[in-house]
Amino acid sequence: MGMGHVRCVSRNKFTMNTAEILSFSSLLLSLVVFIYAYTTNSKRYELTSQYRREVLDWFSQTTIILSSLRAVICDEDGKKDKHNLLCKLSAQIEVGRFFFPNIDKADGLGKEKPLAYQGYRNLVLDFLVYSYRLFKKEDAGDYQHHAEVLQRYFTSYVFELIEPKKFIKETKKHTKKTFNQELSFEDFISREPEIIEMYIRD
Repeated sequence: MGMGHVRCVSRNKFTMNTAEILSFSSLLLSLVVFIYAYTTNSKRYELTSQYRREVLDWFSQTTIILSSLRAVICDEDGKKDKHNLLCKLSAQIEVGRFFFPNIDKADGLGKEKPLAYQGYRNLVLDFLVYSYRLFKKEDAGDYQHHAEVLQRYFTSYVFELIEPKKFIKETKKHTKKTFNQELSFEDFISREPEIIEMYIRD
């Protein structure tokens, strides 16, 4: 009777130890999964942020060139500046091929060309190519509105790729900070209408 009781106690101790081990293992596994998920999400966010910065740097330089060209084509003495800016725009188009590579529609288009030029040119770059051709015209000054429309489409498609609103949410998720305020000028005026009157008087 005494021996059976000892065996029973030993078996219970073993069972409890096994349960504790399994519980600890489960907890450890959950912790490892959590750390992996957190690390993976953080790494993904870092890579996305880096790519986003590179595209925005390229976009910023390109936009400055486009805006400068729109000013230069109205200047009779701006031919030299126009030439230099067109060279820079051409270079930006070439760099842009690494962000917006040509599209392969499996129809063999451009197979005889070097690799980077095979297929269909990406629409984002098309806006720049058409802008380049427009600015190169002798009467480019007559196409100011066309140049503005092309630039707006260029900005809009890069905007669609970058997804700033989504990125702001992701940034808030990782930093616990909000870097954007949903406030328009109309909202501002409705809150402080006297500010407009002050500027009108001045």
